[in-house]
Amino acid sequence: MSRLFTLRLLFTAYFGIFFNAQFVTQATAQTSQFENITPRIETKQFQLFEDIEKHQVRILDRATQQTLRVLRLQNKQGKFSQLSTILHHERRQSFILVLPDIAELWELSYDPKAEPVYQGWVHDYQMGEGIADTQLFAPRKTLLSTALDCFILDPQRPYVAGADQHGKFQIINLDIRRQIVEYQFAQPMYPCLSKIENTGATSVLHLKMKSAAADNTDTTSSVILIDMKTGKQLMR
Repeated sequence: MSRLFTLRLLFTAYFGIFFNAQFVTQATAQTSQFENITPRIETKQFQLFEDIEKHQVRILDRATQQTLRVLRLQNKQGKFSQLSTILHHERRQSFILVLPDIAELWELSYDPKAEPVYQGWVHDYQMGEGIADTQLFAPRKTLLSTALDCFILDPQRPYVAGADQHGKFQIINLDIRRQIVEYQFAQPMYPCLSKIENTGATSVLHLKMKSAAADNTDTTSSVILIDMKTGKQLMR
């Protein structure tokens, strides 16, 4: 074996070990950066982390700690948003992100049979127009008429309800990506502190409302019943 050939083998082996070690170090660093961070939400399969400085959400496989997807939290105009809340809809196999700064809801499906997502107008994705996002956690975006924050989801049906601090309340259908009802109440409503009753035929939201006493020293709570399917107020 010539001396030159031996040197080539040693050179190749050295750089092979170097680059492999560098790759392992980078992969370990990428995983370890989340070790001391509490996920915003986690299930048996996934963990969702928020990077506030980069306006990103990173989704990890819980078992392998592999990054599955990174999403930047911004609208089409490039405006960034903080992540207010993440809801987990187990029946739909999806996570719902509440983005109040841009008045949008994003539904991220991890269902392997989920249909492709077409970003754009309703007719775009109904007609299969535009570029399809076929990956897991493709964001299905619902544009809201106003920024809402306090949300609750219907675990049996494709509805979520949200409100702001000024008494505005909406129910949104996730299948059609738009609101089905809106109310303007005199007092703030708190769907995130409320509960949903499954009656079989529909779901009834026991919507909490808080109002200040006459001397502003205390608040009183009351409940309004709303059909999540139709948006109608109910009497009992």
